[in-house]
Amino acid sequence: MSLEGEWARSDVFRVLRDICSDANLDWPDMARRYNFDLESLDDPQGTVSITAWHAVFEHIAEVLGDDAVMFDLFNTVDIGCFSIFDYLFACAPTLREACQAWVKFLPIRTNAYRMIFEENDTGGYVEWPILEGRGEWRQNMFGRIGWATQQLEHALDMKVPPILIELATSAPTSTSNFQKKYQGRLKFGASHNRILIPSALLARPLRRNDAHLYDIILKSAMGELEQFGQMEAPLSRIANEVASNLSNGANSLPQVAAKLGMSQRAVQRLLEKEGTSFRKLSEEIRRSAAERYLRGTELPMKEIAYLLGFSELSTFSRAVKSWFGVPPKKVRERSALRSPRRLPLPKTPRGGSEAAE
Repeated sequence: MSLEGEWARSDVFRVLRDICSDANLDWPDMARRYNFDLESLDDPQGTVSITAWHAVFEHIAEVLGDDAVMFDLFNTVDIGCFSIFDYLFACAPTLREACQAWVKFLPIRTNAYRMIFEENDTGGYVEWPILEGRGEWRQNMFGRIGWATQQLEHALDMKVPPILIELATSAPTSTSNFQKKYQGRLKFGASHNRILIPSALLARPLRRNDAHLYDIILKSAMGELEQFGQMEAPLSRIANEVASNLSNGANSLPQVAAKLGMSQRAVQRLLEKEGTSFRKLSEEIRRSAAERYLRGTELPMKEIAYLLGFSELSTFSRAVKSWFGVPPKKVRERSALRSPRRLPLPKTPRGGSEAAE
């Protein structure tokens, strides 16, 4: 599934290019292979397609021969590499307001992803809802978790904040320094991509906050939000709503249209313009999710069936066989990862601290 108009800021490629400068990565070849403009890396307003954004992370991890490397690369980048978005968090009055700023201003980073921040009796969590059908996102998510955790470390002035990290994919075969640092606080094979934060931290004042400076940062971010918010991809909203409602029985066209505040006919017109239908889109998303759960997690088959909205395990099994030609168990068995060849870790970025051995 490829959704026209979905983008993410290309400065993340520039950061990867700079911190992996010793790895002899062929960026012109990657630009041709994944169809993005190489000059956009140095354009402050540059964007790339969301499929390229995912694919380049996977490509670089494969070239480096280390499927855990993104954790360390992005847990050590300079604060400010991602411009105003970094400072919205680092300079917020409290951790709660920092997390709320991530959610509000994510449209200046991408029009494909969204973020959630919610609180309960024990704390809160920031979540990146799973993006189905836009290519493998695993390495990109490792990078985002490394980056987001570093933001928390700096904002709270803690080497290892008492957070819990859940990832909806399998553990890497390699082991990063980041994994060692958060040993016991990092869960793979979960049903969400999120960071859980205890209540005691959410109201904590952040050390870099300055009311006057933060007002300037917010005004600048609002300007970017006005600019990039116009680059919306309405079809992404439909696809993401379908993906988020797979398991709750609220995934019919009338229900999704109502949640989006659109008429059923408006949803159908958008889908027809993209050469698809609600039924076809839902099937593609469900198939993508099934493949990810079977190959990237160790969740029981019954739980996967539930998460995909199947009321019976037998119905789920028949659907998987129709999609992949083999039963669910065989799909999982065929996904065994081969051990990657390991190359030296790229140099630590300028200004970053050396990862502990």
